[in-house]
Amino acid sequence: MDEKQRVVSLVDAQTKALRLFDEIATDLIRPGVSEKELSKEIHELGARRHGIQTHWHKRVVRSGPNTLQPYNENPPDRIIGADDILFVDLGPVFEAWEADFGRTVS
Repeated sequence: MDEKQRVVSLVDAQTKALRLFDEIATDLIRPGVSEKELSKEIHELGARRHGIQTHWHKRVVRSGPNTLQPYNENPPDRIIGADDILFVDLGPVFEAWEADFGRTVS
């Protein structure tokens, strides 16, 4: 594969990741759900709507004080509150092309 096609494929994967996050924000993010449950719902939505089979790094879904923890930590699961800051970091793989997308929402 030449460099131009490689760039096109990577940009396409990133565009799909942006679309996925828009769907997550619209359909899934809400108070009262646990971080682990939201992570599971994100995985299911990605598989169902976008054919995502794997992520190249762990899905990170953290809220409130858990957002202060470093990436490699695994803080206790917590319920997302109405006024919480929420951080989501995803590494979905689209047709063998890796994307990486993180966003903080409030």
